[in-house]
Amino acid sequence: MKKSILVPHDFTDVGNYAIEHAFMVGKASKSPIHLIHVVGKTSQIEPARAKLTEIAEKAKEDKDVEIVVEIRKGNLFKEIYKYGLEIDAYLAVMGTHGIKSMKKAMKVVKKFVKIPFILVQSPVIFGEYDRIVIPIDADITSRIKIQWVRYINTLFESKAFIITHNASDGFKQKGISNNLKFAQNWFDKELIDYEMKVLESGRNFADSIYSYANEVESDIILVMTNKYRSYIKDLKKAENLELYKKIPIMCVNKRTDIFKIGGFN
Repeated sequence: MKKSILVPHDFTDVGNYAIEHAFMVGKASKSPIHLIHVVGKTSQIEPARAKLTEIAEKAKEDKDVEIVVEIRKGNLFKEIYKYGLEIDAYLAVMGTHGIKSMKKAMKVVKKFVKIPFILVQSPVIFGEYDRIVIPIDADITSRIKIQWVRYINTLFESKAFIITHNASDGFKQKGISNNLKFAQNWFDKELIDYEMKVLESGRNFADSIYSYANEVESDIILVMTNKYRSYIKDLKKAENLELYKKIPIMCVNKRTDIFKIGGFN
């Protein structure tokens, strides 16, 4: 079975936006897209299947990407997870309703230890993920997100925009410096173009991430899942709260093992 892209759909506009983003990645990676909707009653299965099939056909039109529709009955989180394992998903794209649905979204994302989720609230704007903003902190386990940049680059010839900050704590500063060196060495080795911005301190780091994303016209922001909630809740500027709605966020879970998918290992 081909590595697949999983797209949970809740019959809302943001679900359709997720399909758009999944099609963009699926076309570049030649990966099939699997849509799933979960119902609570047996009587809802066939009506839901008809509705999701209609959505899939309308979204596909003349796009040269395989798309599969699946309806499951049961617990939302468990069924999405089980189906993701069945189809050997390596990536998921999910529409979210922003801050008000953050807890629910994170409950889905955290179940998938081995695959990242791209969370979207808006349609595709520029057409490719070729300008990636990557916040860097002292956590050594976050280096896995640097490796995901390599995979995205194989699809879109992306440029990485690193943002970090100085720390008053010597131990944390050493961790940040080591992670920056890792990122730079990795990008140099893989011939990935990058720029870096170092802030004087970590104050208002969340707002700084989005201000930088706006400055470089970022297509996607890549974060560790355990940082997602704090970054979003720490946003204070109105313009950055609006950017949060427009720029997709790729959430990567912590893990100690790395598995191969195409150019990623």
